[in-house]
Amino acid sequence: MMGRFLICLIFGMMFTQSAWAQCFASAGNPVGGTANLGVMNKNTFRIGTFYRFSYSHRYLNGDKNYTGNAGILKDANYNYLGLLVGYGILDQLTVEAEGGYYINKTQVYKLNNMKLKGYGLSNAVISMKPRLYYNADKRVEISCGLGANIPFTRNFQAVDGVTLPVDIQASTGSFGMVFQAFIIKEYSFQGMRFFLTNRIEKYFENKQDYLFGTLYSTSFFFSKHFVFEKLKLKDWTFIVQLKNQIKEKNKHYKQTVDASGSVLLFLVPQINVSINDNWNVSVMADIPVYQYYNKIQLANTCSVGLSIFRDFSFKKKQNTD
Repeated sequence: MMGRFLICLIFGMMFTQSAWAQCFASAGNPVGGTANLGVMNKNTFRIGTFYRFSYSHRYLNGDKNYTGNAGILKDANYNYLGLLVGYGILDQLTVEAEGGYYINKTQVYKLNNMKLKGYGLSNAVISMKPRLYYNADKRVEISCGLGANIPFTRNFQAVDGVTLPVDIQASTGSFGMVFQAFIIKEYSFQGMRFFLTNRIEKYFENKQDYLFGTLYSTSFFFSKHFVFEKLKLKDWTFIVQLKNQIKEKNKHYKQTVDASGSVLLFLVPQINVSINDNWNVSVMADIPVYQYYNKIQLANTCSVGLSIFRDFSFKKKQNTD
């Protein structure tokens, strides 16, 4: 019901008579969710921070609710602060770095409401993103990315001498690779953009002989840009994302962890306001549409996020004398 309401709200706002679409002056470097989509303009620097809260309180076995006694957790949640920086070395090449800090990754157990909490720095990803194709007339861009996933620590966190469960470790403790692909299509004078993105995260075994399953993520975005002339903050973009995530099973001591891995589908509505053409503030929510978990696992209930991005241009002013 909430998902339908949000869709109706967003598309209803798209066709209100008090708003006018504004064309895009350039391909730019749009933000979707908490990521840059495509490459940035040359000599443009972007820094962004984002907050994310996620909560889980029910078990699924496959795609069915599970109410038996096998599940030992009452619920789980996390609060995460992320940081993303990017710089356009050339119009065809961007370098990016991303990382973050878990304020908490908490599990609450059914027995006596006992809590276990992990926290700390997560992993860092450093990527190079080249543009493969760009057609200015058709407003089409294709780009990709290749990055290294680097843990801030290789040791698992312990409390009172007991190592915390792997699900609430702040860092994977393992190195990995990140592959990305982006296709962007713009309809400039209608203020519309379509995006198709893919991201693959491949990990290697950590010091604890734990191998996290490869993550495949595919997202389709639709965005519509408006200028509300009567508002003080008049530059708005409404985004709808359909996100599919497939995660392979984990392995421990080369043995498959059966209760791991999943197939998830989320609807992600997002509202962005641009301030002075440099600041972008967004709010978003992940609404589960379909979830399938191998064996019995605690499933995501909801996630919400807030992001703030700031652009700086270091282009030299042309001499008109």
